[in-house]
Amino acid sequence: MRHLISNLPLDLGAETRPLEPVLAGVLGGKRNDYSNPVLERRSLDARHKGNIRFLVNISFESVRQLDGMPLPPGTRIEIAPPAGSFEVAAVERKPRVVVVGTGPAGTFCALRLLDYGIEPILLERGSDMSERVRQVNALWNQGRLDPGANSQFGEGGAGTFSDGKLTTRTGHPAIRFVLETFVRFGADPRILYLAKPHVGTDVIRKCSVLIRKEAQRRGAQYRFKTRLVDFRQEEGILRAAITDTGDEIPCDALVLAPGHSARDTFEMLQHRGVAMRQKAFAMGVRIEHPQDLIDRAQYGPSFGHPSLTPADYKLVCNLRDNRAAYSFCMCPGGEVIQCASEVGGVVVNGMSNAKRDSGFSNSGLVAKVGTADFGSEDFLAGMHLQRHWEQVCFRAAGDTYGAPAMSVRDFLDAKATGLLPRTSFRPFAVPADLATCLPGFVLNQLQEALPEFENKIRGFGSREAILLAIESRTSSPIQLLRNDDGQSTSHQGLYPCGEGAGFAGGITSAAVDGIRVAEWIAAKAGAPVFEPFQKRIKSGDVATDY
Repeated sequence: MRHLISNLPLDLGAETRPLEPVLAGVLGGKRNDYSNPVLERRSLDARHKGNIRFLVNISFESVRQLDGMPLPPGTRIEIAPPAGSFEVAAVERKPRVVVVGTGPAGTFCALRLLDYGIEPILLERGSDMSERVRQVNALWNQGRLDPGANSQFGEGGAGTFSDGKLTTRTGHPAIRFVLETFVRFGADPRILYLAKPHVGTDVIRKCSVLIRKEAQRRGAQYRFKTRLVDFRQEEGILRAAITDTGDEIPCDALVLAPGHSARDTFEMLQHRGVAMRQKAFAMGVRIEHPQDLIDRAQYGPSFGHPSLTPADYKLVCNLRDNRAAYSFCMCPGGEVIQCASEVGGVVVNGMSNAKRDSGFSNSGLVAKVGTADFGSEDFLAGMHLQRHWEQVCFRAAGDTYGAPAMSVRDFLDAKATGLLPRTSFRPFAVPADLATCLPGFVLNQLQEALPEFENKIRGFGSREAILLAIESRTSSPIQLLRNDDGQSTSHQGLYPCGEGAGFAGGITSAAVDGIRVAEWIAAKAGAPVFEPFQKRIKSGDVATDY
């Protein structure tokens, strides 16, 4: 019989031992009494700095009687749930599907459609990976922006130039499908059991290319440097997607997964009367520290232990009037990068490679921006607010794609000395008064929260910490409305999808939403409902009304 033991504590260093003697040490008997053990989950328990340890879940087979076995506090044992299968049969009636965007939502939508024998056409406004990397490096190294190929647009989407974190709190069954897919195309198998799986920018780029090649082999068509500019309907029925080259691509379903920065696409959809609404997001800065500072604060006496990876953190400060400031997309061992996609605007973000060995730690430090802050009832008012402050930061950086920057101490003292701590940011940091680079309500929230964060992480507000502006693309400023069958509430045949459509907030949740959209399309084509993937997403990093 297969069992599952959960929340089993392991001392640092013990995670390298074979699993059989670990089980025998807890449950008694000999190591041979336990067979086929699989590490299902491993998390770091750092609540007590003097006793940092791992908590693991292990599935295994054993003929021993384990009922009533004394266990460590918090540990439990149960019958392991049976492994599921993701396999489905091809549909007989194959709809013509166009997918807009090759980020995680569009990519995983296409992969799942292929499982049903549906061969989609994918439109990507940016370039393929090799050209995209060249253009992004030109921005980071020479400060030259290509509006069509940058950290937001191109093969793999915005997540390709991010931390590559696959952490999600959605608890959806399709998460396993997503993780196994990344492993199949080159990601470290450890992401299958790590509580905070991380691929890394360098690895996720390679995965994206290999996934695309496999999808092409199975029948998917990719059209790079091709932008959706319109669609055609006849008597309320979708007939074609229209591209910037003037081509009309016949289709029965048009999946809208353009990412959170496809502003001209949002404008087109608004002009065409596609149902949408304003959506709250967050805005702020990137904060960066030496990684050692964060490691010492988070690990205490265990600092330097070889079992410990670069430390992360998660901070929240709830303020008055339903305001809040919090850390966002924390990147241990990463770097701060320029992520602009529009001429004359500055956008910062964080990323890290698989090894997380930059020596720096960075995180978004952002504040809530509610729809009441937009100043207009226009559906795209949040987008216009983002653009305005990105342009302000461009001017503050001397009309360059550097980033206006300030030390945390100067920021709190409201005194711009021009002295900047070391930073990993590319292309360059420009001394500036960040009080002029942020909306007043965001500025106030950050100023109030930073002393609280210093109380939680010693050195957080030290002179080694730097702030860079502006972190404005935390999520989409709109949500496209859809029915229970995944279609737009206003336009039959349109399927809003992923982060840009307002239904996700990260690589994994976007991929899961892409899978769900594919399931809806397949069900409409006559496929039996695949029940596990129809589970509704409850909460977490998904900004939705699921």
